[in-house]
Amino acid sequence: MDVRQSIISAPFTVAVIQIKARQLSRRADFSISDFDDLCQDMRMYLWRKAHRFNPDRGSLEAFVNNALDTWVTIELRYRKRLRRSESYRAVSLEGTLVKYEGELQPLGDVVLEEEGGRRIQTYPISPFEEFERREAIEHVMAKLAPEDRAFVNSLVERGIRATAKSLGITWYRVIRMLALIRRDFEKNGLGSN
Repeated sequence: MDVRQSIISAPFTVAVIQIKARQLSRRADFSISDFDDLCQDMRMYLWRKAHRFNPDRGSLEAFVNNALDTWVTIELRYRKRLRRSESYRAVSLEGTLVKYEGELQPLGDVVLEEEGGRRIQTYPISPFEEFERREAIEHVMAKLAPEDRAFVNSLVERGIRATAKSLGITWYRVIRMLALIRRDFEKNGLGSN
């Protein structure tokens, strides 16, 4: 197999590309729909830089991380430069008038909430779904040990670092404890898939 192909198709490379693309697509200057393009651009960058990989100087993982960090920096710098250029024009939702149902209305009134949700792939939860979710959370919280319940409440109110500080442990330990408690929530259909 070609060296370039082995670098691009390595499981580590595939995973890191997906993680970085997911992180970037969540930023305000990107969109969820950019995910596939970001993955492809990162693979192309690695393809072009693969000739620089020297296994005697470092591991594949270090090379991939370094190359992708460089690509992300370049991409963010490029997008920032585009926003500053004169060809970039932001559109005001209040100041831009469009014809809608025979009348001129501000663009912000015309763009439906569902359109914004579709673009960033968030969908409103119905009152019934919200009720079911709250009921499931209360059910799981009631089954937790008192110290675990206090731990979860602290995380919700304070966050990871403040909880770690108040308990006198590292934030990494808090993450591991949260992973154990998360299993109880996932057993009841809550949490990420």
